[in-house]
Amino acid sequence: MSSLSPPRRPQALGDANLSISSDPDPARLGRNRLHVRLSGADGKPIDSGRVELRYGLESEATLREIAMRPAAAGLYDAEVEFDRPGPWQVSVALKREGVPDSNATFLYNIGLSPGAGKVLAGTVRIAPDLAGKIGRGDVLYVIARRGPGPPLAVKRIADPAFPVSFRLSREDMVMASGPFEGEVSVVARVKKGGSAGPAQSGDLEGSFPGLRVRIGEAPIEILIDREI
Repeated sequence: MSSLSPPRRPQALGDANLSISSDPDPARLGRNRLHVRLSGADGKPIDSGRVELRYGLESEATLREIAMRPAAAGLYDAEVEFDRPGPWQVSVALKREGVPDSNATFLYNIGLSPGAGKVLAGTVRIAPDLAGKIGRGDVLYVIARRGPGPPLAVKRIADPAFPVSFRLSREDMVMASGPFEGEVSVVARVKKGGSAGPAQSGDLEGSFPGLRVRIGEAPIEILIDREI
């Protein structure tokens, strides 16, 4: 089953009925919580089996996979991040022992919220030889700067699981005044133990290779490739 937009009414999913919704509604750029409700032909909740969710931009070669968490009888949810505008494919799979798998695919057209302004989005990856140095309690900071002095904006991501998608907007600015625009340098830094502040011995770091990027342009990629 496929739909060009999330349906408002229950849809058939094999021998089940599926309803999908989002919080916020409609879904928007950034973090969203998706809820899937499953029931049988008799209207009773389906709480057996496993519900898996895969999502990603239509242009992406692979989709991100998440196991949805049971929240109540027949209700499953998961947190997703639509980190850039565009058409996002969301696929839901119901897997039960002795019953053929059932799949449903929806398309979420994610746009910029009114007044949201420009965003700086991208992905942070880590060099294979440093991956084993990520520990519990470490925090990833993505830092955008215009020049010397305090950063323009900072995104804090606890317990990162690489690769990590990020999105910086006006909401992440250190100083609330002024527009979120122009050219910036971008650094991704894993702080051991999670404390904020300048880089310390043992922290891991990488920089956007282009030195400077204009806010609002195409997503960027940063490789964490050095230990402080």
